[in-house]
Amino acid sequence: MKKIIFITIAFSVLLISCNKMLDIQPTDSISSDVAIKDKAGVDKAITGAYDALQYAGIYGRNRVILGDLAADNLVWTGTTYDYYEIENNEVSIENGIIDAMWSVSYDGINRVNNVLAALPGISDLTDAERDKYEGEALFLRALNYFNLLQYFGGVPIVIAPTLNVDEVDRPRKTASEVYDQIIADLKTAESKLPGPQDMSDGKANSFSASALLARVYLTRFHAENNNQFAADAIVKATEVINSGSFSLLGNYADLYDDAGSENIFQVVFSVQDRNVISQYFYPRSLDGRYEIAPSESLIQSYNVADSLRYKASIQTDTLDKIYGFKYQDLAEGADAILVIRLAEMYLIVAEALAYTTGDIPTIQQNINVIRSRAGLEPTTATTYDELKLAIEKERRQEFAFEGHRWFDLVRTKRATTLLGIDENHTLFPIPLSEMTTNKSMEQNPGY
Repeated sequence: MKKIIFITIAFSVLLISCNKMLDIQPTDSISSDVAIKDKAGVDKAITGAYDALQYAGIYGRNRVILGDLAADNLVWTGTTYDYYEIENNEVSIENGIIDAMWSVSYDGINRVNNVLAALPGISDLTDAERDKYEGEALFLRALNYFNLLQYFGGVPIVIAPTLNVDEVDRPRKTASEVYDQIIADLKTAESKLPGPQDMSDGKANSFSASALLARVYLTRFHAENNNQFAADAIVKATEVINSGSFSLLGNYADLYDDAGSENIFQVVFSVQDRNVISQYFYPRSLDGRYEIAPSESLIQSYNVADSLRYKASIQTDTLDKIYGFKYQDLAEGADAILVIRLAEMYLIVAEALAYTTGDIPTIQQNINVIRSRAGLEPTTATTYDELKLAIEKERRQEFAFEGHRWFDLVRTKRATTLLGIDENHTLFPIPLSEMTTNKSMEQNPGY
């Protein structure tokens, strides 16, 4: 059967690495005018759009693993050869992990587009309910597009439901055009979403959009060397910090039991909607697969004083196998995946200032907020070059196994130096299945 990778029309296209355990009626598999007729249909469809984030191709497993494995935080220790390719930055266009990332991201986008297309015709919604659903949909679309942009560069932009195979031939847009779409979606989402007090766990709120905007602006600043985007990143991150809605947990290790007040947006799992990420980190002596393990480089990067974050992130079994410890729920697979948390906002402010010759005491202050929670002394960095490296190291240890490291190094253009890779390989290849299906698609250079 011909496989449609560009946009998922049916649930069956969730292929290869995508083994999410759900029994949800697939609202993206039928025409939106049939599936979404009233408030109940909208609610069901937006739930389906959140559920798309749970697939193993993204936050159910590989968005987390790839972000450290493609960099220098994890090494491949298992049997899945696709991970070997990612660790060695020699990714083939047939790599199943990359294929699934593309497929399920566009599946999520199509689910969202179905909701957005249906909303104007739903009569039993209050204005506040309509705004909330629209805000959630736009946040999710922006998140999916930002992931695609970081993986692949410019990609096709689709903002209406794709309902048949005749609509899959769409050309790539430039990275700047994709950034524009992401930012437009997030600005609207920010204005329409309620605050965190009115949204349940795992649902986007207005500050989820603000925080993601801060991340997007920082990334675009580095990509386009435009200081205005750094300034925008500082504004948005500071809004989140000063909102009073979030606070750093006192104990770093508690983040992985319940992020609570530090959580800005996370993907929630349960025994019914489970992930298997802990199995991929845990050694076989503890009933895991041990597919990946902490790198020696990461282990050696921790100072002796940084024992709080080390012990919360890395453990050793009785056979001296070192493994990632942040995800621990082997039995039920209910580990939440932290997508955005407050600590990142402080380091976004610090990074944006450091790369635009901003106020050094303010940079140090934002770094030290994170170091203090980790039980560390204030930073000794005083020059911009020293501060940039201090922020990079702080992010490496603060967000180990949360999927940030690769994107941090690519964003700051440090990947080629630290990882010894060609610039072309800071983007992944467009999957072969998409190249075969979409006649308008162009491959990334070097593949």
